[in-house]
Amino acid sequence: MKDKRVFTAQVKVGEKNNEPVFKEKEFAVIRPTIQLQNEAAKLRERIWNETFQEGNLLRRQLDDELKKRKLWNNQLQAEYDALQLEVIQNTMILEKGGIKLSEARDIAIDTTKKRQQMVEMLVARSELDNHTCEGQADNTKFNFLFANCLVYNDTGERVYPNGLDEYLASSETDYAIKGATQFYYLISDTESLDDQLPENKFLKKYKFVDNDSRFVERSTGRLITEDGKYIDEDGFYIDYNEDGSTYRVDVTGKALDIEEEPEDTFEPFLDDDGSPVVLEEKPKTKTRRKRATKKTVDADAWCYEWIVIVDSTKLH
Repeated sequence: MKDKRVFTAQVKVGEKNNEPVFKEKEFAVIRPTIQLQNEAAKLRERIWNETFQEGNLLRRQLDDELKKRKLWNNQLQAEYDALQLEVIQNTMILEKGGIKLSEARDIAIDTTKKRQQMVEMLVARSELDNHTCEGQADNTKFNFLFANCLVYNDTGERVYPNGLDEYLASSETDYAIKGATQFYYLISDTESLDDQLPENKFLKKYKFVDNDSRFVERSTGRLITEDGKYIDEDGFYIDYNEDGSTYRVDVTGKALDIEEEPEDTFEPFLDDDGSPVVLEEKPKTKTRRKRATKKTVDADAWCYEWIVIVDSTKLH
């Protein structure tokens, strides 16, 4: 059981030309002490009582409220139950084995898609759950613990020495967002919710995806689409020459006639006298566009776990 998790995040260090300047810094989340956990439990109890006195919903009232607002009905329940059954059956097939590997790959991918459908169907429930007595109490408890357990990795000093209120005032920063996810993994003793799922374990074990869960060709490790077409790091269709070099193609595999352009083809605008308008250039940072090979749910990770991992989740 780990006592802390270390990660890097962007920190604002100043401004240049009215633009924020950031740098990478190492942070860590540490496991809360028994004393801190006791304080968090008392805070949770207080928030639950306050929200209950204010007339907020209880979790057990969610189902009726969803139906009252016409956000859920018997048809949606039947669709959800059918998806859940298919996920369970697919998982059992993958665990049993004895079928063609290509067929198992298709089943694993299908399972991933069905789980995502389940998540999307329960968005309304998860949003409404945040406003229940239990939801608000649980969120406050988590935020309190996190605010007291996020530290600078080099010094061990707390990032939020003033606690919860200070964290809530800066909860949209890069280190707060990444830190909250890392803290959830720490206290739940998990590395990644996605990595726990049987279909993802299968895809990685048999090298159908890489460590970033991108589809790859088993024999070469080259990036591909779900249906087996070669792509580059930016998601463009490509094909390979015999020497291993690549060239761009269209979706049908036909080579594209793309001429290499010089990096800087921009010509400055002209003022009314015809002279170039030269602006002070800002340093350029090259960013690489990420391909979305699969959907993930990062926010409210504990809610995601409830939706996709706990097979007994149902609405009645």
